[in-house]
Amino acid sequence: MFRAYQDYQRELELEPVNFLQRHFPEKMQLARVKLAGFLHCHADQVAFVRNATYGMNLVARSLPIGPGDTVLTTDQEYGAVDRMWQAICSETGANLKRVQIPLPARCGGDLIDAIADQVDSSVRVLTFSHITSASSMRFPVAELVDFAAKAGIISVIDGAHAPGQLQLDLDKLNADFYVGNCHKWLLSPKGAAFVHVAARWTDRIRPPIVSWGNISKGSSSLLLENEWQGTADISAAIAVADAIAFLEHHDWFAKVIPGCTRLLKKATSALLEITAQHDIYGSEELRAAQMASFLLPEGDHSGLHAQLFEQYQVEIPVFTTPYGTLFRVSLQAYNTEEDILRLCTALKDLLKDT
Repeated sequence: MFRAYQDYQRELELEPVNFLQRHFPEKMQLARVKLAGFLHCHADQVAFVRNATYGMNLVARSLPIGPGDTVLTTDQEYGAVDRMWQAICSETGANLKRVQIPLPARCGGDLIDAIADQVDSSVRVLTFSHITSASSMRFPVAELVDFAAKAGIISVIDGAHAPGQLQLDLDKLNADFYVGNCHKWLLSPKGAAFVHVAARWTDRIRPPIVSWGNISKGSSSLLLENEWQGTADISAAIAVADAIAFLEHHDWFAKVIPGCTRLLKKATSALLEITAQHDIYGSEELRAAQMASFLLPEGDHSGLHAQLFEQYQVEIPVFTTPYGTLFRVSLQAYNTEEDILRLCTALKDLLKDT
């Protein structure tokens, strides 16, 4: 994919006017069609954006919310997105309400109940992650979208970690908005993400920067006002098609991801023994395929992230949460049992005095 990405960049730099003005529509259309097939949705309902945070901003600033409305979210959301909702609610006069998600959670029903208990007549928007960033918890999205629809609530899903790790059928899910990254588990270059918009919303969404509206192939506001953003490098978005072709060629969901899941299961047993903490996932339905987070013992772990990298060449994020300090393990096709052993050795050394 990276070679294809660089080839597109060279083509752009050699003749930018020709590349952007004459070939932009068909190149972006081909990439969107490929992505839409991967996501099982209509290509006219998908627009490329640079990352999921931008995509969430695009959606949030298009929503009809105001004084008296409530945006219901959870305490598990990505920091930048949580801050975005704070800003938008402050600007519009809406109320932001965060549902405390039980951790450990026994099952998806616990998450649904926790959210449903906080719904009242003021709730206009329900927004949550498909897979949470810090806790790596997989939310029951289909059930929550259905619950929101029946209650007349707009559903907005932050799917930053889902595409390429989970098989998605966005037509079947039928959420109002689904935002996802391509540069994480889908293996595309950085700078490629998407916004999927239900058909009922495609002419009601307004991006932060409104584009020309006469270059993209499409007829909805979603495409006409968003896709063309002037003289920009669109190579990452175009290369998404190559990334998907790579996954298909290697039978990714049938062969590669199950291998990562098996390795993660082995790692989980070893890491829980080292940390001597409880598993935060009470059932398999809450686990992601290639990510898992673990509680650390009580103590000061502010230097752990740097120590793991500098002393052991292990790169894992460490999060301070209301539930305690978590670290997250993410496994991809290139990870091996040797990597897990190095992590376990490092944690045994660094945690022995805590």
